[in-house]
Amino acid sequence: MKDLFASIYENLIYNQQYDLVFQHLYDSGGYVKLGLIFLIVPLLCWLAFYFLWRFPYGKWWHWLIWLFVAFFIVSGLTYGIANTEIFASNNTALNNAISDSSTGYDNFVSTLPFTYLLINGLLSILVGFVYSLIMKQFSKIQIHLPF
Repeated sequence: MKDLFASIYENLIYNQQYDLVFQHLYDSGGYVKLGLIFLIVPLLCWLAFYFLWRFPYGKWWHWLIWLFVAFFIVSGLTYGIANTEIFASNNTALNNAISDSSTGYDNFVSTLPFTYLLINGLLSILVGFVYSLIMKQFSKIQIHLPF
């Protein structure tokens, strides 16, 4: 699973010059945590929407709001985990590289949590859309949403 999630994130933002931070995220399981967030949170949100929310007259904008609720939950969790994995790590080499301003790590890693937030947020929208198309087939209440 590490390799699958690492390939998703590293294909989008990998920079050889800052390999230490990417290697740390791979070794510490940070990519797995980030990947599970964009898969599990939308799943739980859409399960709640299609099977727990008992409002049979839902409109398309209810569905859209739910999509953005999942997006914001995933984004917040992603930012927190990425920030913790990078800045509160016990990796001495990474911490030294971040604290040494001549390496450029401090500037690069300061934007990484936000970058991961955007990636996971967009992936949660995509995955959430697919989840909703599947779950609407099994819902007894929200069978007409999203289309």
